[in-house]
Amino acid sequence: MEAKRSRIFINCEEAAHICDKSQYNESTWWERFRLNIRLIYCKITRAYVKKNRNLSQLMKDADCMDNDAKENLRKAFDKHLKN
Repeated sequence: MEAKRSRIFINCEEAAHICDKSQYNESTWWERFRLNIRLIYCKITRAYVKKNRNLSQLMKDADCMDNDAKENLRKAFDKHLKN
């Protein structure tokens, strides 16, 4: 017998999916509403959302290497691997 699916309450897996979509502004207002309901009572979901926001912010603020630096690093790795 299949459990009745709630319209408002979601499980952790759905919450994680909505959180990921929200990071890229791809979630609907209804999904964000359901995620916020879940955040009220689920410590695990709150932790996931916090880590996801931190990771997104770090990626946004990251200084990437230019192509010359990447090539120099690649050459150094190759040289080290040959020895």
